[in-house]
Amino acid sequence: MGAEVILFWLFAAMAVAGGLMAALLPRIVHAVFSLLLCFVGVTGIYALAGADFLAVTQVVVYVGGVLVLFAFGVLLTGRTALALGDKEVRHRKTGLLFGTLLAAGLVTAISGSIFRTSAATPAEGTTEGLGKLLLGDYIILFEFASVLLLVALIGAAYLVRRQAPPPEPPQ
Repeated sequence: MGAEVILFWLFAAMAVAGGLMAALLPRIVHAVFSLLLCFVGVTGIYALAGADFLAVTQVVVYVGGVLVLFAFGVLLTGRTALALGDKEVRHRKTGLLFGTLLAAGLVTAISGSIFRTSAATPAEGTTEGLGKLLLGDYIILFEFASVLLLVALIGAAYLVRRQAPPPEPPQ
């Protein structure tokens, strides 16, 4: 077995273990941090597949954005000790059962298909081509999306800003 195969199975195990722990752990903080393990595993698989742009995007968007947002949301609301009730745990177990059945069906369908795995050569890189397209042919759309996101961020900050209560009149 080559080093790439060993790394693939290591990253795959990290992704699956992190996803299962995120779905099944009763404490929200532990579930959020186990999601990090899942995201790192998926990033490693993207890197091994030669999809460098997807690997970097995974780190920036999911680890740097979504996961940090979850962590701050949990920590700032003061619900770090919150544990899920029996009803939520039961729903998670039902979801795990259906997910397992779906995975078994997919494995059965894929193993019986005509597609066979073969050693594929990794792609040469995807970042250069995407960069040329985004900053060349699609520069107007790229800039429009960035301005739209900036306006949405300013609007969200305005909406969540707390208004100071009016001062009470002296008595």
